[in-house]
Formats: sequence, C-alpha cells, structure tokens
Amino acid sequence: MIDWVYERMWMVKKACSEVELENVAIFVPMEYKSAVLIKELSKVTEVFPFFVDDPTVKKDALEWLKANGIKVFELESLKEANASYFLDCAAVLTRKARKIGMLNRIKGVVELTKTGVEILRRLNIKAISIDDSVVKGVGENIYGTSLGFIDGLLRLNLFLLDKTIAIIGFGRVGEGCAKILKNIGCRVLIIEKDLERKFIARMQGFEVVDFDKLRDADIIVTCTGMKEAINDETLNFIKNGAILCNMSAVKDEIKFSLKPKKLGFVEKYEIGSKKFYVVSEGYPINLSIGHGTAIEVMDRTFAAAIYALEYIMKEDFNGLIELPKEIENKVLKF
Repeated sequence: MIDWVYERMWMVKKACSEVELENVAIFVPMEYKSAVLIKELSKVTEVFPFFVDDPTVKKDALEWLKANGIKVFELESLKEANASYFLDCAAVLTRKARKIGMLNRIKGVVELTKTGVEILRRLNIKAISIDDSVVKGVGENIYGTSLGFIDGLLRLNLFLLDKTIAIIGFGRVGEGCAKILKNIGCRVLIIEKDLERKFIARMQGFEVVDFDKLRDADIIVTCTGMKEAINDETLNFIKNGAILCNMSAVKDEIKFSLKPKKLGFVEKYEIGSKKFYVVSEGYPINLSIGHGTAIEVMDRTFAAAIYALEYIMKEDFNGLIELPKEIENKVLKF
C-alpha cells in the first residue's frame, strides 16, 4: 500500500522541491500519506515526526519510515526535538509543549484541524490555519474525509443500504458523511445544536431530529469535536444492537464507564438485556480501520501545509491567520 501511495503523491513532492525550510516537528495521524509527507520533508530539512501509539497508527508506515532512515519519536520525547516550528494536528504538539513548559520555544505552528485552531486562538502563538481553507475545509473535510468514512464502515462487512444512520454534529465532516450516506440510499438522521447548521441540513433535504430520535438509529456517528458526546448519560437513547463510531479528531467523543468485551476491532457493551457496539475504542473509524482520506485529497492538503510552513518561517505577522490566498490558489491549480 505505501508504495502505491508514494507513487501517487506528486503534489507533496512538487511542493517540497520548491521550498526552503528550517527544522520542523510534525504530528499527523501516522498513516501512509503522512509517512510520504514526512519522507519528502526530510529531503528538504531535518524533521522530527511524533506519534501516539493508538489504533489509528499504521505500523507498516512506521516501519517504512524507519527503513528510509527516518526516526519517529514518541510524544513524550518532544523536548528532544531541535525544531521551533510545528506542523500539527489537533494541536497535539502545541498542547504537549504547553504542558512541559516549552511554548516559548515555538516560533510558528501550521495547524491542520478545527480542533487545533480553537486551541491556538487562546494562545499568543504565530500560526496558520489550514482548516479554514477551501482546500482543507471543503475539499478534505466535506468530500475527502467522507470517502475514508465509508471505507471504514465497509470494513464492518455490513449491508448499509437498509440502515438508519444518525450523524451527531453537522459541521463540515458531519455534512460530508451525511451526504455520502444519503447518496448510497441510507436513511440519515441529523442531530445538531447550532441553529445555522440545523437550517443548512434541512435546506439540503436531511431529516433533522431531536436527540431522543437517536433510538431509531442502527449506526451512530459522532462528528462533534467534543469529548463525551455519547456517554453513560445517553445510554437510554441507544437502541439494542446499535453500532457507534467516531469521525472526530477528538479522543473520547464516545466514552462509557462500562467494561466491554473485545471482538477484534469492535467492543461489545452489555447493560441488562441491551447490547451495543463501539468501533475501534471510539478512535476515528476512517483512520483506525480504514485507509483514511483519499490519496489525492490529502496530497493537496499536505502540499498547502508545506507552502504554509515556508510562509510562516519567512513572513512577519502575529497571531493566527488563515491560509494565505496565494498558497491556496497555487494548490487549487494543481
């Protein structure tokens, strides 16, 4: 798989051939496209890639990097990184730097996710948000990520077309998941608190329902970006036999105090006469059991991030800004 991904990721290769960079610490989910990004960046500068050992990690991607002479670090080793610039996802490196008292060493952060951007807004750090771009916010979050979501669902080996599927959270990822499910013939329920997003969902023809309608869902998908969107307090809203999965970057979006039984990459929960299932401990289903977002989509997002790294190193500005238009237009033309 990794050789095929490497063959297809021409945009990352092109971007790396055109930039001059200082040392970079990197945290992105450790899958095949990420490994290609790290390898290509290593040709330009010294890289310090970090990972957290969880079900989203593709072990063969780690081995491929090792075979190419690239050391990958555990997050606890962040102080060892000789890098003042971060390419970050969900602000994992930034939060760790704050925890260990090294925020003052950070000269700039390129952040890939909305979750991370919300954290950076509260910190006085020079940063660029990739998530606010059309490339990432629309191309990846709505259209690309939903393909990875379907990839994950299909690995459950279930017939989806007769299923009622509830999407909790109609942000851009939730919107993309809802659209692709509707297109293949599923009944899709939308649960959303934000009035504007509820309105958009209705205008797109979706069935927007209250939380108690969760009881109708055969499959429940969390896309809220909030911890414990589903927890012990919501057990009464989960139907017998329901399958729960997460599509958010936030860990513990699905969390119960009950002790489950392991069924491979699925956990079975039982309470009284009711049983239900959680996929891959609540880690994102597209990354934990699927191959993640499509190659071409991540190739373009990562190319934008590479150009953003050069921009943040060379340009003088303060605080958090969106991806500069000249970079966005450049990668949109690829």
